[in-house]
Amino acid sequence: MHPDLITQLVEAIYLEHRGGRFMPARIELGPDLFPKFQREHREALTAMLPEADNVYPGSLAGVPVVEAETPGAVLVRLDGARGALALPE
Repeated sequence: MHPDLITQLVEAIYLEHRGGRFMPARIELGPDLFPKFQREHREALTAMLPEADNVYPGSLAGVPVVEAETPGAVLVRLDGARGALALPE
């Protein structure tokens, strides 16, 4: 079983820090992943704070997560460099 999307994204964010880089500027998720991210984020938040059932999941570990037009996941660094995130399905 693969880790959930939230876990994979958090790991990618902190991998930047462990690699001596700043936190990413943002993560872009395509239409194939963004709805899954929103669903998992809301489920996790509701499990911890049941009254927070209608919160827009806009960031993760302080990094904005935005919807992109192209499929897949991209980590955007502060200097503008872009790197595809390989997320197991």
